[in-house]
Amino acid sequence: MKKMAFTLFLIPFFLIGCSNEQTIQILNESGDEEKRAEVEEMIKNTEEVYTGTAIFVEDELLVAIQVKPWLGFKERKVEKRLQKEIEEKYPDLNVVVSTDYKMHWETQKLLEEEDQKKVSEKVDKLKKLAKEET
Repeated sequence: MKKMAFTLFLIPFFLIGCSNEQTIQILNESGDEEKRAEVEEMIKNTEEVYTGTAIFVEDELLVAIQVKPWLGFKERKVEKRLQKEIEEKYPDLNVVVSTDYKMHWETQKLLEEEDQKKVSEKVDKLKKLAKEET
């Protein structure tokens, strides 16, 4: 009886852990829908990424991604590869890609921000923090 209860208790955790759905959110303050769609597709095509946030502000792009938990040891490689791919496609953009959870959390908060000036200031601050991190 205890085994059955324990098994029933664990089933939801396995089902939640096996979810393969990616969530990609993009804030586009620059207004270029083509770039937005292409960057979203690049992030979705990166198999190791399970969630990501991209923020376009003028000529800057801040991308915060989360790598699937069991691939944590490959975080930096995925980060560098995605950054290189975006920079090659858009050499006119200043691109920063980060796998840092704090960066992801802060970009999630920026999605809800209404004031474009505050978003721009916060993106600059986050980019400086990301460069200090490396």
